[in-house]
Amino acid sequence: MATLKGKTLVEQTTEHIIQYITDNQLKPGDQLPTEAAFTAELGVSRGTLRDAFKVLIARNILEARQGSGTFISHSMGIPDDPLGLTFIYDDQSLAIDMLDIRLMLEPTIAQLAAINATDEQISVLKMNTKALERNIRQGTSYADEDARFHQLVAEASGNRIVGNLTHILFSSIYKNIELTLDVQKERNTLFYHKKILQSIIDRDSINAQMYMYMHLSLLKDYIISCFKKKEMQQKRKLFFDE
Repeated sequence: MATLKGKTLVEQTTEHIIQYITDNQLKPGDQLPTEAAFTAELGVSRGTLRDAFKVLIARNILEARQGSGTFISHSMGIPDDPLGLTFIYDDQSLAIDMLDIRLMLEPTIAQLAAINATDEQISVLKMNTKALERNIRQGTSYADEDARFHQLVAEASGNRIVGNLTHILFSSIYKNIELTLDVQKERNTLFYHKKILQSIIDRDSINAQMYMYMHLSLLKDYIISCFKKKEMQQKRKLFFDE
């Protein structure tokens, strides 16, 4: 392993692991070699290798699965909050802003998915939609399945940049569910996920685009109506308190 001037052994090892990943064109979900194989490959101790793994896990490049090993992360090195959304405190306005951005992108993404999705990707979308419906029917959390559906559609678009970009945007899905108090889960979320999925199965790019637009537009309209209702209640309260 070549020495990189001015860098610690852990930093050097981290960069060599990244180089190993790119040289071997590893993809999200691919497993890295065992610790023993990697220490021999890189010529470092297990302690150094584990410290380098920790750095790459923190950077969302790797993920550790207990009892299974270390894998390439589906986040592909994207920071958890690259847009600084944690520090935008007006949740309702932020949710609307995020939906506006998603409306600019996702209908076209769904259109591309209907054209480019592989049979395997469609199969995964089907399983995801069944899991979403099961959780909604059972009254358990469906946020992960909701976010995953939109990510799967993005990946099925065939555009690799879109897949990474949408990973950032879908952090808003959890906030949308919170703001709509789950009342949209069947007549919007489940209904339109099924419509979008069927359009992708049918290779109907026009309907895929339309249903994605309707799905997000109705969600946005509902949040705006809730926001206005809350404003009116606050104004009435101030009026009667005076």
